[in-house]
Amino acid sequence: MSKSCNIPLNTPSKIERAGGSMTTRIKGILCALAIFLSFATSAAPRDSVAVTWTHPGPLLPDSSNFVTASVLVASPGEAIYSQLGHAALRMECPVHNLDYCFSFEEEAGMGGILKFFVGKTDAHMMAVPTAQFLSNFKKEGRQVKQYTLNLTLHEEQELWRLLDNDYVDENLRHFNFLQNNCSSVSLMAIENVVVDETIDFNGWPEPFKLINGAIMKHQTREWPWLQFLCLTFLGTEGDLFWEQEQRTGPELLPLVLKKASIVAADGSSRPMVTGEKEILPLVNRFEASRLTPTVAFGALLLVVVLFTLAQLKWKLCRAGRVLDIMLMVLVTAMGLFLIYTSFVSGLFGKHWNWYLIPFNPLPLIIWLIWRKRKGFYKVYLLYTVVLVLFILATPLSQQLDLPHQLITATLAVRCLFNYYDSKRNAATAVIMTKTKNKNIKNKK
Repeated sequence: MSKSCNIPLNTPSKIERAGGSMTTRIKGILCALAIFLSFATSAAPRDSVAVTWTHPGPLLPDSSNFVTASVLVASPGEAIYSQLGHAALRMECPVHNLDYCFSFEEEAGMGGILKFFVGKTDAHMMAVPTAQFLSNFKKEGRQVKQYTLNLTLHEEQELWRLLDNDYVDENLRHFNFLQNNCSSVSLMAIENVVVDETIDFNGWPEPFKLINGAIMKHQTREWPWLQFLCLTFLGTEGDLFWEQEQRTGPELLPLVLKKASIVAADGSSRPMVTGEKEILPLVNRFEASRLTPTVAFGALLLVVVLFTLAQLKWKLCRAGRVLDIMLMVLVTAMGLFLIYTSFVSGLFGKHWNWYLIPFNPLPLIIWLIWRKRKGFYKVYLLYTVVLVLFILATPLSQQLDLPHQLITATLAVRCLFNYYDSKRNAATAVIMTKTKNKNIKNKK
């Protein structure tokens, strides 16, 4: 755990008023140590980065540079979880040689990934020495910029204390995808300590005028697979507005900070940040794979269409049955997963997900129960109509996009074929039955 910088203040802080027992401090130290070891062993390399103080000069008579608070913003990484970049709070105290970054981090490893999708990922503010924190970004060649906050000495001290005592309360411990992220939690931490003043954001930047789905598309525009993943789970939340702080990502955070000002009780104001500095240069500019979801699922649709045409000509009954089973399993698995993440896990918050219309377990259930009934082939036509209408509804919701609708179109092609093929087989069976009965009658 980092050591908070303490100087006498006329007004005691909230934490000073609350006090604290030795047991609480020991638990806090052990918790921070466990978090630190987890971060160090899973994310940070062994080497460190030489960093300089934000204010290297001597202590001013009014002690206003005793503590310095800054926001660090890192450029996107190659891994899907880092493609939006990263943000953290840096706290410095040159007098006591303290320099820590407080980063909102979730669990790493396979267990963490599984917990993420079931909405049970715990996230905490981790205190990591700045040199060590930056080493991983240097290794990946990612740019890191620093934005020095224009807080009062009391606010800087209070911010450090809140972070040091694990600022994130119980309501924020579950990582709720884009709502509780590194940027939003950092911004809300700053807002939390500006108690005798107010932050005027002077009109949020242009992207914040968009609804959730549109602003998500904006922030993930360079990462198609990440965008596909986000839109898969967004549901009706895509057509709503969250709190602006919750919609703030690493790319948009500097725009918010530069535009904002802090207004004092007497009406005077000052910029929220006083400077911008590049801590690490941009060495690697990561690019998304050329195999985008649109390309991948467009190719799938093309293959299925060509196969279906071949099946019309050469039958290929067994291969067609295998293809339909694979698609049925895929639709059922996706449907069950979406039901859980939408209504149980709270990954985005419990809500309706539009993709449950084409992807759900109902087709499999109906097929298992009624497939042997006469006229069952009409179900294929009904489902085809539903899928086509769903594709036509694309402009009605920000969640609906081309890659997902290419999958929907693939299902529609197979459903339409199965309707035609089953109807043809049923008609052939009727003709054969009539012919058989006629032959029997003639023999008599």
